Amino acid sequence: FTSRPVPPANIHIGDTFTLNCQVAARPAAAVAWTRPPLNTPITTNTTHLTITSLGLVVTNVVQADMGQWSCSATNSYGTVTVHFQMNIQAASNAPAFTSQPASQTVGVGARVTLRCQAGGVPSPAIMWEKDSVDIDLTAAGLQWIPSTGTLTILSASLSDAGSYSCTATNAHGSVSAAATVAVEALAVITPALRNQTVVAGNALTLTCRSTPSLGVRTRWLLNGMVVGMASALTIASTALADGGQYWCEATNSAGTARASLFVTVQALPTFTTPPSDVIILAGSSVNVPCRVSGVPPPTVSWVLGSTTVQNTPHVSIGGDNTLAIVNADTTISGAYTCVATNAAGTARSSAKVVIIGRVTFTTFPQDITAVAGKGATMACAATSDNGVISRTWYYPNDTRIDPTADSRVAVSDGTLSFTSVEYSQR
Repeated sequence: FTSRPVPPANIHIGDTFTLNCQVAARPAAAVAWTRPPLNTPITTNTTHLTITSLGLVVTNVVQADMGQWSCSATNSYGTVTVHFQMNIQAASNAPAFTSQPASQTVGVGARVTLRCQAGGVPSPAIMWEKDSVDIDLTAAGLQWIPSTGTLTILSASLSDAGSYSCTATNAHGSVSAAATVAVEALAVITPALRNQTVVAGNALTLTCRSTPSLGVRTRWLLNGMVVGMASALTIASTALADGGQYWCEATNSAGTARASLFVTVQALPTFTTPPSDVIILAGSSVNVPCRVSGVPPPTVSWVLGSTTVQNTPHVSIGGDNTLAIVNADTTISGAYTCVATNAAGTARSSAKVVIIGRVTFTTFPQDITAVAGKGATMACAATSDNGVISRTWYYPNDTRIDPTADSRVAVSDGTLSFTSVEYSQR
């Protein structure tokens, strides 16, 4: 050997250098190299190892390069080998984080994971503090895994809230990182929700307050459908469909609190068939219907004047609230009022019942001769036992004469007048 390979005294990861190995021989000798592990032959050039005429170039030293190397020279007379040891010195690095803890908000009972890993040479030691006080990493309820840099609070309580800091230290320095852990308790809905009753068409506001209020998301549900996304739910004009069971949900990181109330929507009584005026002869019978709707279903009574109608031989109230008049007597004439009442309120509708007593004609209609186009008058007068008379005129074909339908015809106090007679009216 005219030059033997001698590695540098201090080799560090990432270094590059040349190992000289030159031989004088006759005949010429072939040079071969081996490297660790297990004296592995170096047969081809790579970006890491390159064989030149002067020796072997090692580029970007790695930890696996540490160990025994050799250079051999061989010709027809034999082989000579030089062995040498390559020792790699560890670099001196201050700590540097590869992962840091992150701030988070959790609910009571949740699992909290804080990660803190750091590199450095020598490997740094990790220490944790909470609110500037050292944490005993062996304490119950904690789990510390150095290999993954994970500190876990197995079940968070309100006392676990605070500022957590992790410090990585070695001989060359230290670095710290901090994170805040906020722990929230499950929201409490207070005061308790109360059932509500409202009349259809009126406004309704439902309010759901919770403690704590910060960080709480509130929503309202009706029959499983979301109907509001705030603590207050307002319905400007309620309808019957707005009745039912409402749920308030207050959600934060600790979970969801739920409470319910029942809304009853009432509807004022409404007349679907109101009573109408009737005129009958004494001794006749007639039914005066009164049908109503409402929520809750209304109760119905009848009033004559200011007196509540009771069942008598002449007047009775049926199961469908119909006023039945049987064998009418003139004394029961008057204004009858149907009164419908429920929890939402009261509605009234009135009708006149006119009972005509025995009628006696005092003036009978007389035949007349009229000139077409001229006026004509026919009189008809009568009296009744109770002075109540209703008079109706008919054409010879039994068609009722309606003065409101023909401007040439007028009826006044029983007298029929034609302003201009037509031939067809004979």
